[in-house]
Amino acid sequence: MDFLARHRGLLTFEGILFIILGCLAIAIPQFFTLAIEIFIGWLFIAAGLFLIFRLFQTRDIGFWPTLLSAILNIGIGVLLLFYPLAGILSLTLLMIAYFVIDGFSKIIFSFHLRPINNWGWILISGILSLLLAGLLLAGWPGTATWAIGLLVGINMLFTGFSLVAFASSLKKTD
Repeated sequence: MDFLARHRGLLTFEGILFIILGCLAIAIPQFFTLAIEIFIGWLFIAAGLFLIFRLFQTRDIGFWPTLLSAILNIGIGVLLLFYPLAGILSLTLLMIAYFVIDGFSKIIFSFHLRPINNWGWILISGILSLLLAGLLLAGWPGTATWAIGLLVGINMLFTGFSLVAFASSLKKTD
């Protein structure tokens, strides 16, 4: 806990950043949904290009499997960029999985923090993530164009508030 207390300012800053980004995502969810989908497409392309670069720099044993992986990454990235609606639908399904895993991990983590004041905020954040997964699944595919941006925004907003509340409960250290 001393480590967390020493970095309470960083936790507070992170919380405020999450609050700001969450508010923006809630205000313009369609933009954030598309931005997330495009960003992920570019990440796949960058990963594929890095794999090719590394492959020719190291000439490692797994040449063909690594080349196949690079082509797969680039291919998925290109598909996400050229077919954003299909990408948004697919990412919506992935978001369901993310919120389920995020929710359970926050709930488990919160029980480790029980001796500390305001540990319940982390628990509530985990429960909220599970509720978001349920809402997302119930509205799929009709709400996919705005749901990712909105739900990520809500999750970021609540995560931000929980981090600020948690950080404020930590004792100051020198």
